[in-house]
Amino acid sequence: MKIFVTGVGGQLGHDVMNELAKRGYSGIGSDIAECYSGVQDGTAVTEMPYVKLDITDGEEVRRVIAEQRPDVVIHCAAWTAVDLAEEEENREMVYRVNVTGTKNLAEACARTDCKMVYLSTDYVFDGQGTEAWQPDCRDYAPLNVYGKTKLEGERAVENCLSKYFIVRIAWVFGANGTNFVKTMLKVGKDHEALNVVNDQIGTPTYTYDLARLLVDMAETEKYGYYHATNEGGYISWYEFAVEIFRQAAALGYEEYDESHLLVRPVTTEEYGVSKASRPFNSRLDRSKLAAQGFEPLPDWRDALKRYMEVVLRDVG
Repeated sequence: MKIFVTGVGGQLGHDVMNELAKRGYSGIGSDIAECYSGVQDGTAVTEMPYVKLDITDGEEVRRVIAEQRPDVVIHCAAWTAVDLAEEEENREMVYRVNVTGTKNLAEACARTDCKMVYLSTDYVFDGQGTEAWQPDCRDYAPLNVYGKTKLEGERAVENCLSKYFIVRIAWVFGANGTNFVKTMLKVGKDHEALNVVNDQIGTPTYTYDLARLLVDMAETEKYGYYHATNEGGYISWYEFAVEIFRQAAALGYEEYDESHLLVRPVTTEEYGVSKASRPFNSRLDRSKLAAQGFEPLPDWRDALKRYMEVVLRDVG
């Protein structure tokens, strides 16, 4: 199986390439940069083919996909800077990347009869209530520019293809890039107290685990919409932060112990308004994965433990 991966300079694309290498698949990485190199857990991915690609250039996308003729495209590339997406000068580029780029890839997949895996987000919903969002729910009401463009990307995939997986994820963390875990560890070293919101609820997603699932999906024809985060229930950002510091302290980093660092729960209103509205309810129902025969992701606490053993070497 030949798999073309976009956005390999990011957290998820990087891990997907590593997963393909582990399984012995032919993986072609792509991103907008001239070249790409990265290492995770000592596993180099640079020996796999890489193609510089601007997904907003439709003609270039058609040419590259026609030349490579992959069996599957796993589309990880996206504009994910949620607050920056709200700035007027960025909105056109956000649309070009998340909508036009996705449509270009979907059309190219249709021409070559190629499967497509598209990564989306809980931000396509309104983030209200307490019930977990179902993968086949169509009650869309995105709160911000990022969510609106990711929803339009979903529609582009669905309109162009029949052989697609649309996988919504949330609260992503991985080795290759910035994320909430790394941010907490960095600011926790320099502060005696931190405020973290406790009224936004969801579940973390470790890209290392998610990459395994995405490749599992690519091996099948069980197309449709899915939700994928780690298992272990729904938590607040505050609870996530507390567990991050608890595990760091347990690994010998005393500066993160509760005797040295106070973590205070606050509401979103108390924390302060950000440029982009954030969902209070990021609960994603993952039961469709098991129903379709896919192995769920491990408990988020286990995922965090495995991740911490890698990332603390860099932070420390």
